[in-house]
Amino acid sequence: PPKKPETTMRRSRHWLHLALVAALCLSALQFHSTTFYCLNVRLSVKPDRRDEFVKSLKANQEATLKNEPMAVAYLFGEDESTANLFHLYEKYQSQEGFEAHRTMPHFKEWKKFMATDPFAEPVTADFYRERGAPRTPVSTDKTRYCLNVMMGIKAERRDDFVACIQNNRRGTLDTEPLALEYVFGEDENKPGIFHFHEQYIGREGFEAHTQAPHFAAWEEFAQTEPFSVPPEVVFFSEI
Repeated sequence: PPKKPETTMRRSRHWLHLALVAALCLSALQFHSTTFYCLNVRLSVKPDRRDEFVKSLKANQEATLKNEPMAVAYLFGEDESTANLFHLYEKYQSQEGFEAHRTMPHFKEWKKFMATDPFAEPVTADFYRERGAPRTPVSTDKTRYCLNVMMGIKAERRDDFVACIQNNRRGTLDTEPLALEYVFGEDENKPGIFHFHEQYIGREGFEAHTQAPHFAAWEEFAQTEPFSVPPEVVFFSEI
């Protein structure tokens, strides 16, 4: 006998539902396997070149975010404690995205400015790939309070460190309404050296972070002498 129309429709809806679930799972898997290419940069500027520097870097920033589809983030600000010391954070979908950035006209203009001797000391840049599942960047019209961190971890404490910091990262992004970004990864040239970039809405966002239970767990871990190089932390507000 021919199938009843409602039975056929139920089966069609069932297979459609399964197809949608499979597509969502595949999308989630692809998202969680993405590895972003990041860099933290330190730039100490001569006082009399400060205004030129900010103008030139701002132009590079704006053109990067506007014209480069593989550029995810580009943010900089002045050190909280040291005048004319600036910190920069960049994030690309892959290393190829960063290499493409270096071929762009606005980057070439930035390189021309760098060649005019505006710096009080050599520029340093640390490259790393983001560990863990990346998070979609959060937009805000409020000033971002940021920190860049570098630390060395003893080889025998590496697994403990990664587990602890992933817990801290997950708690920060899942439970703190003022937390915008928490990125970390291992230096691409120096095994055992890790770099971080964190963003909060205002200093109050960071202060709230330091009161969270996952941060307390990190502080407890930090007391167990896991470091081969002590943490170096710099704070800055977005310009």
